[in-house]
Amino acid sequence: MHSSEYHIVILPGATSAPRRFRIKRRTVSILLISSLVAAGLECAFLVQYIIRSGELWELQTLRTEATQHREQATALSSGMEDIRKQLSTMREINVRLRVMLGLDPPKPGLAPGLGGKEESEATMAPQPLRAEEQAGEAGPQLEEKLAWLSREAGDQERFMQELNGIVDNRRAQWAATPSIWPVHGWISSKFGHRISPFTGKETMHGGIDISAPMHTPIVAAAGGTVILAQFEAGLGNAVIVSHGYGMKTTYGHLAKLKVRTGQTVKRGDVIGWVGSTGLSTGPHLHYEVEHRGAGMDPLKFIVE
Repeated sequence: MHSSEYHIVILPGATSAPRRFRIKRRTVSILLISSLVAAGLECAFLVQYIIRSGELWELQTLRTEATQHREQATALSSGMEDIRKQLSTMREINVRLRVMLGLDPPKPGLAPGLGGKEESEATMAPQPLRAEEQAGEAGPQLEEKLAWLSREAGDQERFMQELNGIVDNRRAQWAATPSIWPVHGWISSKFGHRISPFTGKETMHGGIDISAPMHTPIVAAAGGTVILAQFEAGLGNAVIVSHGYGMKTTYGHLAKLKVRTGQTVKRGDVIGWVGSTGLSTGPHLHYEVEHRGAGMDPLKFIVE
């Protein structure tokens, strides 16, 4: 072997002649270096492939999450829009109820504060945006809608509480308003000026006379407290019921009283029976309605 060459001997078999090869040292060095460089490049490519594969997988995961977040945001936005419509409907109902109750509508300053460009379904279709872009655009919109819904819900709750208090008050007022016939019969004398059957002169009749058979039951026209139940000159056996809210009813000429002073009665409770006591020409009920001390026509209050 010369110093610049390698000799390779191959023995194929016991009877075959050996084969000899000569390879220069330089050639072997070049082959070794080339193999090492190829192996290094292959390792580098493998590392880069693994890194890129990880980045692609992470990117795909981010895209999937971004799509899910966008779909959730779209569903949330749609749900919030439905709630907004319901609150707007509640506001309209609130305004109508206030008109029916004779109240002022809600202050203009409390009107809904949403605005901006309306978008069609096409423009609202999912777009291939990055996750941070989607969050950056959807976040402020959802926060704005949530803030409005919170304010509107608070306003509606306050309005409903106010209406509830008003309705409760009106309900008590309606319950205190005489609205039914105190006795079944026929009207023999109306409210207003008339010729007195006793003096023959024109006089003011402060109620109505309802003729009915003796001992026909007389009921309270509304709930309240009996403030008088006794014999009175002119009215005979009389009952006066205070209903609150300035309302008061008087029942005269009763044959017999069933209630006493200070007793609480409900609408429809029997308070006595038709008679002809006091200044009377025959069995009937003299029925008066007063509001804040002023005589009113009872027929204007009777609804049933």
